[in-house]
Amino acid sequence: MSTSLQIAVVGATSLVGQAVLELLAERNFPAARVFAVDSAEQDGSTVSLGNLELDVHLVDEFNFENVGLAIFAAGGDISRQYVPQARDAGAAVVDFSSAFRNTEGVPLVAPAINAAALEDLGRAPLVSVPNCTVTPLALALAPLLPLGVKRVSVSTYQAVSGSGQKAMEEMADQTTALFSQRDAETHVYSKRIAFNVLPLIGEIDENGESEEEKSVREETARLLDIPADIIEASCARVPVFFGHSWSVQVELHGEFDLEQLKNRLKAAGLQVVGKDQHGGYVSPMEATGNESVWISRLRCRGQVASFWISADNVKAGAAIHCVRIAELLANPSALN
Repeated sequence: MSTSLQIAVVGATSLVGQAVLELLAERNFPAARVFAVDSAEQDGSTVSLGNLELDVHLVDEFNFENVGLAIFAAGGDISRQYVPQARDAGAAVVDFSSAFRNTEGVPLVAPAINAAALEDLGRAPLVSVPNCTVTPLALALAPLLPLGVKRVSVSTYQAVSGSGQKAMEEMADQTTALFSQRDAETHVYSKRIAFNVLPLIGEIDENGESEEEKSVREETARLLDIPADIIEASCARVPVFFGHSWSVQVELHGEFDLEQLKNRLKAAGLQVVGKDQHGGYVSPMEATGNESVWISRLRCRGQVASFWISADNVKAGAAIHCVRIAELLANPSALN
């Protein structure tokens, strides 16, 4: 792997961008230089790369000819505007936004599932990273595919950090206001999130499906190469700062037993928690701060397997996959 590679992290001050920088430092990504890049409102900001402090460059002034690879973690609008510029300048792009996830010819990649999609992408490739609600679910379903997946029903319980820093600040402010007997103001969400649950994430289409539910259904199906119509999803925002959770029921065609499911999930690198460990389950609070996907409450009835997933939505759902894709693009021989 070349150590002359220079990279840019666009959206460096975002929650995912900061986690990407943290992982680049922890994993000793062999870049000659890392540029922190963000929008004009972050002018004068700094971010950390391990023990280094990086000044934030403004994206509308940044010359992508300076880098060979760019990781975008700044949202769809910035990706749509600046990803083409980065590629025209010759940079490979890893994009964590919804901008190109459904674009024909752009691979949607979670390396533990479909790293082969990164092979032979040519000059200045663009790789899209799935929704942070999708990848942990897909990682849990992938080991079950050989048993024949007939139907998947999932309910998600998503932390406010999935909506960004302003959403976290809003929940904190609302909590303080309620304890101070003041009105809780709403800006990010249409209804109060503190001490509440919002059973809608994104706009609703004519069929009553939300944007997030459609994303979970379609992206999971694409990653796993299964029909989207066998997946049913209901997505809710819950008053938790970090850590998404999923309640999953999978109907299988093939015969199976509980021990077989445990072994398949463990072999795929997931952390499977038995009833005699951690109180019998892992909560989103316990999953926060690490890159693992945690499976607990695993049980079977007939041909249906049920389980609970918890994972850090920023690290395990997003940042680690951005960094792992960047590592594979920088060192294609690791794909073989």
